[in-house]
Amino acid sequence: MGLIKSVSIWVANTNWEESTLREVMNPAYSEDGDFLGSEFTNAFSLGFVDDDSIEADKVKLTKSLSEAIDGFSYDVDIFADIKQKNISSPIHEIDTLALVYDYKFSGAPLTNSIRHKQFFFLGNFEYRE
Repeated sequence: MGLIKSVSIWVANTNWEESTLREVMNPAYSEDGDFLGSEFTNAFSLGFVDDDSIEADKVKLTKSLSEAIDGFSYDVDIFADIKQKNISSPIHEIDTLALVYDYKFSGAPLTNSIRHKQFFFLGNFEYRE
């Protein structure tokens, strides 16, 4: 049996191209090599997050969390935890997901605007590594 870890998930309906999502998620560094964060990590005050622990992607427009999460790493475990916690599907359709693995977001702020698109924190969920 693997270790139980946490993943924090945000959802949005951005109508962006994948290249725009990459720009938003791509961290900046100072001339000295200090981590300055990405638009996404700064919007939610996440601090330093290793690029390898973030999975963000565009999905087919949907109101179904199971459809949206399908294909992401640990999707079966994550969706099982979403279902167990009785998290309902988003009120609005979503086409963008951002998952930060091995991270437990404090939940503040729950929403924030990035390039005039509202991102919603869905919650922290468990998966087995």
